[in-house]
Amino acid sequence: MNRKSIPALLTLASLAAAPSFASDRSLESAWKRVDYTGAASGKLSLPLLPGTSGFTFTMYGAPGSAAAIQELAEVMKANDLGNGFDPAGSSEAELADACRYLSQIGWPSIFYSGAEMQIKGGRAVFGEKTRAALDIMRSRPLYAAYQLGEWGYYLHNLSNNEGWLKDVYGPDFEKYRFVVKPAGLAGYEHMPASKQECYDYVKDYYTSRQNDLCGSVISVTGHSQYEAYAAEWGASCVGLELGENIGFTQCKLAFARGAARQWNKPWSVQVSPWFGPSCTSSGPLRTESGIVRGLDAGHSLSFYRRLWTHAWFAGAAMVTPENSIATAFDTPARPWNLTTYGKQMQLFFRFTRSHDRGVPYTPVAVVLDHLAGYNAYMDKPWGTLKPTAGDRQVRDLFDSQLFPGADHVHVRTEELKANPEAGYLRATPVGEIFDVLLSSATADTLSAYPVIMLAGDMEFAPGFVSALTAAAKHGSQIWLSRAHKAALGTAYPELAHSGRVVVLEEGTVGNAGRSSAISDARLLSLKALLPFEVSGDAVEYQVNRTKSGWAIELINNQGVIKKGDTPAIVDNSAMAKITLRPKFKAAHVDAWTPETKISPARNALQVRIGPGESAILEFRLR
Repeated sequence: MNRKSIPALLTLASLAAAPSFASDRSLESAWKRVDYTGAASGKLSLPLLPGTSGFTFTMYGAPGSAAAIQELAEVMKANDLGNGFDPAGSSEAELADACRYLSQIGWPSIFYSGAEMQIKGGRAVFGEKTRAALDIMRSRPLYAAYQLGEWGYYLHNLSNNEGWLKDVYGPDFEKYRFVVKPAGLAGYEHMPASKQECYDYVKDYYTSRQNDLCGSVISVTGHSQYEAYAAEWGASCVGLELGENIGFTQCKLAFARGAARQWNKPWSVQVSPWFGPSCTSSGPLRTESGIVRGLDAGHSLSFYRRLWTHAWFAGAAMVTPENSIATAFDTPARPWNLTTYGKQMQLFFRFTRSHDRGVPYTPVAVVLDHLAGYNAYMDKPWGTLKPTAGDRQVRDLFDSQLFPGADHVHVRTEELKANPEAGYLRATPVGEIFDVLLSSATADTLSAYPVIMLAGDMEFAPGFVSALTAAAKHGSQIWLSRAHKAALGTAYPELAHSGRVVVLEEGTVGNAGRSSAISDARLLSLKALLPFEVSGDAVEYQVNRTKSGWAIELINNQGVIKKGDTPAIVDNSAMAKITLRPKFKAAHVDAWTPETKISPARNALQVRIGPGESAILEFRLR
């Protein structure tokens, strides 16, 4: 297996040869100005769930009664399996009793209203009784919310699917036939003519659903990237569903974390066990009603552990292993014997409680227009509009430059045919140093980023221009294209007067011949922002600022071959060999992952990471 290659425009080998730009010299010390809150200005800390003092790891699918929830919670506490529920699963009749118990033990919980949660005008409309039950927890305050899950996918794909809606409504379908949207309109009543019209329609849909679910909603998006809009429109937590058959994993993390920072909301990750027509569960590998199930079905245990750990390190307030009630135990009842999956949950939760992850260091804000409606799954803005050249540049930026090779939904390479799981987590050329924001971000938020990169079509409203100017005066570099310069018009000279504006050189995208938003060479120059030089085999990596120094996560995504209906195959020869060169003097280095093999080299560390394993090293400053 060739460990040196990344199937994309950029490679780690070419990173070393990246040219030095005169305008980037001021970025070389940006990491020195980062405090423990994660940004030079100290304004990029990430909120936890209300009522909590640390990370939340939840059990998915608690039983219906309050007494049964209490029994499961005691099992979880005794075995270090988590400290919350998502969903809590209590029936409406017993919701108040469940909330009273959960409030006593201080566990945040998500509640679930079934498939109808997504349907505007349907039967999932809650009243004062439900609101009063949730208020038992929220008045503490302790986090309690209803899930509004996969609403972007529903809006654009299921809202016109009569067969699915018949399954949801059963004998009541004819009474609710009015909820079926016209075919071919991606969920809209009429074909929208502009991004503004799409924005208004989707906002009305989302806020209507949020109001019907008692106003406290955790938005969970999967096949769409509307995280920033959910935060803007009032979501109490910005959630992602990952795993499953969902693409663009690392890009979606950047969207969710950016939305959380822009709107000061916690964000979360739910990891789905579905993988093609298969689903991880307890028991032997078997087929039931056309679905492959068992501990060896679905994704690999290695993948689950890597994604849980990465989501935690990336700043998520909560991680949920979906279907864990049916996966963690041989049988979800006494004697509650743990499966190998359950033991991995136990190890992971203990790990998170043993280490202060710090705050993700993401020095680059990629800013999209407020009305961009980016939707990679549909490959159209807002799921329906024809992409412009600017829209296409944004898509190429994410898929081919920042997070290469992660679109396993539309692109089926030979690598993915042999190992379908290989498309979910990928090595990246300059690490995961990006948050995605919208142009509605305030000057306070923007000024926390050393580099602000504008991408795609942009409307330069006066408020946005003022925010950019303030950020530039504060010390942020503004990276924009020649098209952005032209669109700024008479506002450009004042912005440029700060001396912090960089007009980017365009490149080309692979063999497509399209112009890119940024040249490969300029993109690779962002390595100057990092406190480490990372070289060697292709790995995924992220850097966090800790109270005592810096921590770096290195992920070897190679060496585990997994298809949904067969057990994982591990290639033990796929060992990643990395050289880490800190740009600072470290008094001590701690390997949080004891299986990680490290050895000193001249002004560097050699790190060896096994196939499908993660390594986290903390460097304490003098």
